[in-house]
Amino acid sequence: MGSTYLTLVNKVLVRLNEVPLDLAGDGFESVRNMQALAKQAINNSIREILQRGQEWPFLKVTYEQALTAGTSKYSFPSNFSTVDWESFYIKSLNSINTPGILPILSFDAYNRNYRPSDDTNNTGSGIAVPNFVFQTNEEKFGVTPVPNDTYTVEYVYYQTPDDLTLYSDTTVIPLRFDHVIVDGAMVHMMSFRSNEQSSQLHKSAFEDGIKNIRRLLLEAPLSVSSTMITSRNYNKSII
Repeated sequence: MGSTYLTLVNKVLVRLNEVPLDLAGDGFESVRNMQALAKQAINNSIREILQRGQEWPFLKVTYEQALTAGTSKYSFPSNFSTVDWESFYIKSLNSINTPGILPILSFDAYNRNYRPSDDTNNTGSGIAVPNFVFQTNEEKFGVTPVPNDTYTVEYVYYQTPDDLTLYSDTTVIPLRFDHVIVDGAMVHMMSFRSNEQSSQLHKSAFEDGIKNIRRLLLEAPLSVSSTMITSRNYNKSII
């Protein structure tokens, strides 16, 4: 979990040698001048970091979708950005079906090979246990065959968080990267003060900070496996 909106704003104000806001959040919504600008700068900085990596690990959400008998397509959550298509997993239902991964189909493959059967055999109550998930041309996903019961599908998607609003709102960016958020906010604050030299220095630090987040969270391998090929040892006789 990340820092609160108030904490981040106060870190910016301290760097600017401005008066920090009340720790209890009194008057946070009605601040003006530099304090109001600091609030905007924090959201701008967070927004820019999030746009640099659509699949940051801290944007990952595990979601469960209840399937409805006779319905093949389902909408993603309102804060959906992108989805991990390899994460779809159908859970067991009273031992009726065997849980497991749902392989993915492109929308074209579904239309050519599976949709005719779904359209022909679906009488409104479904056909069978779904064994594939397919992409659509909307912000939805589909399953085939059309479900004949209320199965549960679990999948992973990446969210698009709302801007921070209340003083107690917390950012999704982990606490250890507060300095990157603050550097990004300082770019905007120094530009407002027409201090381009300082703005460029903070921009350089901000860019380096984003690179470090990417290196630590996206580029570091989760596991390492050996690719060494082993062979049997044979006793060879010397003739």
